[in-house]
Amino acid sequence: MLQIQYFLSSPLAEAARPPAPVAPIRPKRERLRLYLVGSETAIQGAINSLHLLGYAEQFEWSHVIDIPENGLLIRPDPSDVLRYLQRYRLPTQPLAQ
Repeated sequence: MLQIQYFLSSPLAEAARPPAPVAPIRPKRERLRLYLVGSETAIQGAINSLHLLGYAEQFEWSHVIDIPENGLLIRPDPSDVLRYLQRYRLPTQPLAQ
C-alpha cells in the first residue's frame, strides 16, 4: 500500500481559510489648539475647571508665556499671560440631511 504524506499545505486547504483581517483605515486627525489669555489666576482657574470636567490634564498645558507689549494679534491687559494646549482629534462626520 502506498502512503503519501504532504509536507506543504494543500491548495484546497488554503482556499478554505478565512481571509486575513484587514487593518481599519484610520481617519486623519485634526490638530486643535486652545489658547487662554488673561491673568495667571484666571487662567489657572480655567485649567482647573477643564481638568475637573475631564477635558485635559493640568500638566498638558504649556508654561506661562509672557505676552509682549505689542501683542500677538491681541491686545492684552498689562498683566496678561498666555497658555496653550495642543490636541489631536478625529474630524467630525458630516451631518446627514
